[in-house]
Amino acid sequence: MLSKIRLILWLFILLIVGYFVAMNNISVTVNLLPGYQTVPLPLSIIILMSIIVGAILAILIAIGDWIKFKIEISRLKKQLEICEKEKESLKMNSLKESEQLYKSKEMQGSG
Repeated sequence: MLSKIRLILWLFILLIVGYFVAMNNISVTVNLLPGYQTVPLPLSIIILMSIIVGAILAILIAIGDWIKFKIEISRLKKQLEICEKEKESLKMNSLKESEQLYKSKEMQGSG
């Protein structure tokens, strides 16, 4: 059922894109740099290419942020591991001190 809904959605999107292309078939040139122009292309093609380039740039920026977050997560996991080891070490030291205190009180009580 879900695949049929997706198919209908894609067909609807294709229909909209087809209508968009048919309504925007005027040829235009784009000035990219001073003295450099593209060949005359239909306006719809230029708009679709702009959307695709924008999507690619957005994905590249998102990948960069994702990599930064992965590095930060790795750094924080290492820091957490160090803190957990330190906690265990402090717990062991506390237990040893408690045992020594208990033994010293026991010796004072019996002596």
